[in-house]
Amino acid sequence: MIEPEGSVGVQGGAEGIVNYFTAPESARRYATGRPSGHARVLEVLQRELASHLPVERALDVGCGTGHSTVALLPYARAIVGVDSSSEMLAQVPRAPRIEYRKGYAEDLPCRTEDFELVTVSSAYHWFDHDRFLTEAARVLRPGGWLVLYKAGSMGRLPSRLDFESWRREVLNLRYPKVARNDEPLTTAQAERFGFTEVMMEALPYAQQYTLESYVENLMTHSRIIRVVDGGHEPPGAARAWLRAALARFFPPEGIELIHEARIHVLRRHARA
Repeated sequence: MIEPEGSVGVQGGAEGIVNYFTAPESARRYATGRPSGHARVLEVLQRELASHLPVERALDVGCGTGHSTVALLPYARAIVGVDSSSEMLAQVPRAPRIEYRKGYAEDLPCRTEDFELVTVSSAYHWFDHDRFLTEAARVLRPGGWLVLYKAGSMGRLPSRLDFESWRREVLNLRYPKVARNDEPLTTAQAERFGFTEVMMEALPYAQQYTLESYVENLMTHSRIIRVVDGGHEPPGAARAWLRAALARFFPPEGIELIHEARIHVLRRHARA
């Protein structure tokens, strides 16, 4: 069963939000089935932070199974990944220059002003935003960068409008979205916590899938984890339903889906 590790008062996240990534099986599926577009999105840093790279120390908050942390290797000499799930951290790949710690976005296990770069990949919506931004400002050195981004994992199939209809009407009916804190970070809110917006950009990119690889991708999503690892449906039954429902979209050679990535780069105010 899923333990509600992320509900308010336990993890310190936003009210009503549960951490669905605490079961061993969901962590293993995430490590192997989640698409890894992080490196492609972070290429933007080569343009926006070019003269400042590599930084000495970077922090990846909500690092999960380490996909986003490993993607930081070209941009920092030393990296710390932090996640609240012990099971997710048990799946991280070991790499030189990377250290992993268990901790929460709202109470980071890090020294004050210890990093030049803080990143969050597809996890900001699980956080209490005000408390996380307070912590991000604390652990960043003056003039350091905060990077919030989503690599995208559902994808679009531009040649098949019925694929969008299936996702919106059929998938959402069987596996509704879970509660998340989807309020965007506004310029005014960023300024209130000592950050200036540098850039915000949408970054579509293509990724190839077979039917099986896309099913395994969907098995890593919180909407399905809630049902499967919550004990309401066996994993085999979920996979079988997804295969049958998606088969008409996937020829034997697979398909190319377009992911909608987004990146938001901010800079902590320098000391006066």
